[in-house]
Amino acid sequence: IDNLLDYLCRVLRMMQTVAAHATENRMTASAVAACMAPLLLKPLMTGECGFEDESDFSGDNSAQLLAAAAAANNAQAIITILLEEYDNIFEVFNILHVGYLVSLLI
Repeated sequence: IDNLLDYLCRVLRMMQTVAAHATENRMTASAVAACMAPLLLKPLMTGECGFEDESDFSGDNSAQLLAAAAAANNAQAIITILLEEYDNIFEVFNILHVGYLVSLLI
């Protein structure tokens, strides 16, 4: 799990760097989250929407489409919060991680 958390921190840091240049690239934290949330939270989105092989493509799928839109909005909101509150959320992890790296050098 340490590797997954480290990976998440690295990806979020990269996303923060992109969002930090929003005046040049027009990619705010929300815009970056809209692009990356489907990749990072795909299991959440597909699980909430019920996209399985049993989908009925012959009928009206409006409820399923509304659920998909809601899941996408929720995923974007989660990633936006992670980006905007990164330092507060991951401060303890970063302190522990740096301490662990220093202990390897000693």
